[in-house]
Amino acid sequence: MINHNKAYLIGLIVGGGKLDKDTFIIELPFKKWGMDPSKMGTIAVDILDRISKLFKQNYDLHVTYEIGNRKWIIKPLDKNSISLLKKDLVQFGLPDSGFLLNSADLTQIKSEIKGIVAESFLSGIFDARASIAKSHRRFNNEAPVVSLEIPGSTKNFKFVVQLCSWLTDLGSTTDQILYNHPNQHSGSDPYYSGWKKGFKIRFLVKSFLAKHSFALQAKAIDIKKIEKSQTKTEQDGCPFRKIKSPSIISVHKQNDSESLPSEVNSKLFFHYFHICAAMGCKHAPVKEVEKLVKNKQKYISFFPRLSKGSIQEMSTVFKEIKQKHFEQYKIGSKKISVKILVNSDFSESYLGVKQGIAYLFSEQLNGKRHVGPMESILKENLDKVVTIHSFQGLKDEPLRISNLLNGRSIVISSKNSKTNSKLIRSNTISDGLNIILNERN
Repeated sequence: MINHNKAYLIGLIVGGGKLDKDTFIIELPFKKWGMDPSKMGTIAVDILDRISKLFKQNYDLHVTYEIGNRKWIIKPLDKNSISLLKKDLVQFGLPDSGFLLNSADLTQIKSEIKGIVAESFLSGIFDARASIAKSHRRFNNEAPVVSLEIPGSTKNFKFVVQLCSWLTDLGSTTDQILYNHPNQHSGSDPYYSGWKKGFKIRFLVKSFLAKHSFALQAKAIDIKKIEKSQTKTEQDGCPFRKIKSPSIISVHKQNDSESLPSEVNSKLFFHYFHICAAMGCKHAPVKEVEKLVKNKQKYISFFPRLSKGSIQEMSTVFKEIKQKHFEQYKIGSKKISVKILVNSDFSESYLGVKQGIAYLFSEQLNGKRHVGPMESILKENLDKVVTIHSFQGLKDEPLRISNLLNGRSIVISSKNSKTNSKLIRSNTISDGLNIILNERN
């Protein structure tokens, strides 16, 4: 059995460590928060005083740090052997080479450590992976969040589920999980290539502090400050949470990406709880997920719910859809007012149209997002005219809508598409909680 100080160092290495044959580095990705000049001195003291002393006392290793590429990097200062460190990692079924998060499995260490030792191990992971930046919040500053961030490059869905489940066992209430999957990061646009945004396990600050803590003082001080702004209460615990009717998920072009491990590759997921349940988390609200899977036809689109881009880009997308699914139909075009497109009948069928129109007419964009309240943009442009392209003779099938004045265009689809209903029946298979794609879109 290891002591709590060794457990902390092992957690720190699991969270940010890369091991070679006879050396290692630990990356602490503090980003802008860690580059704040007022915090740098505290972080340096944390490393040189606390962490350095722990490595010396427990593994006879002298460590130092350097700052580079927006990271704090801890590394050995001498050539002393790291064999004892590797021995402890192996003792708990953890990897002892490479970037540990790529293959870390918490099964064994969770079963063998308890109490303060377990909390110290988790504190090491928190110090390496947790972000408390102001941008992390559920809706506003009244719901500040601690976000445990795991790089998507690890492909380690199992570790994310294990870690969140462990924290739930200890009494934490998960606010939200974001998995590195296109259904999570690009649910409406099957052509968006920037979906690989990693994993995030989020807790409201007070829930986190009620059960856990940081060892690094720089983080401990800041989280106490933002705790004061929280007025939002916790959600129900995972097993008791209801899933609101989710948005329709568009089948992404990279649902079979090599970035996705076999557990989630070529499968569709309607909610983060859907992934939790499919991965076997004992805390997932399985009955709620079963309802979604049973009614899968309500939540799948083989066409873009909303895809945004230039006229040229969206013309290419629309032609691709035509070639694959509507080859015998001609594309027609007509002018139509925004007022008609945003009325209730049309917008209830084409769920992405209001957000899409806001993109077409917003004076400013943040990437491909409109800037400013959507309803205000719509109200100001009701009398404007757009060009709409459709498949002649068909109703409730994909459309392309363009603003010729600024060169922006969108492709949207209807929840009432008969073609989509046929594709769901022919191209998806339900297997327990999994919805498997048997043909690429």
